[in-house]
Amino acid sequence: MTREIKRNQWSQFFKKFNASNRYRELNISLRDKKTDKRVSLNGSSFMGLALEKKGRLIDGVQFVAARADYDRITEPILSIRQPEKIYIEKGTDGREQRITVKSKDGTEAKVELGNQYPERVQDLIRQVAYSIYEKRGGYHGNDADDWLKAEQKVKETEEAFV
Repeated sequence: MTREIKRNQWSQFFKKFNASNRYRELNISLRDKKTDKRVSLNGSSFMGLALEKKGRLIDGVQFVAARADYDRITEPILSIRQPEKIYIEKGTDGREQRITVKSKDGTEAKVELGNQYPERVQDLIRQVAYSIYEKRGGYHGNDADDWLKAEQKVKETEEAFV
């Protein structure tokens, strides 16, 4: 079942969508006037969708993935400028299966949502803790503090998307 998400509901929809789809696999199909390409991001952990705004106007929709860097734990993996319509498709099990974003210039991004891997949270925390360890010079003895900082940073990042 496919339904359009009305523009005035995008912000609320993103919060709910992000809360239930974090750490899922993504496969992105991007079609514009020049290209029709497919990008697989199975190694990346989906963190959420974000609205890009210029003042009060919505200028774009970003798809955001996790990074193993304490200073920049997320990064946009795709940005659709001047979004016009957003559609969500649910599978027979009631879970979101695909999200489509169409822009004013005809660009269309279709994102297939794959399996969800909650264990990726621990992997991300481990990678961020290692990033902290490296940033402080690689000195041993603060691993518990590094882990706690990493847990807090990941939790704050997750909360920012909901």
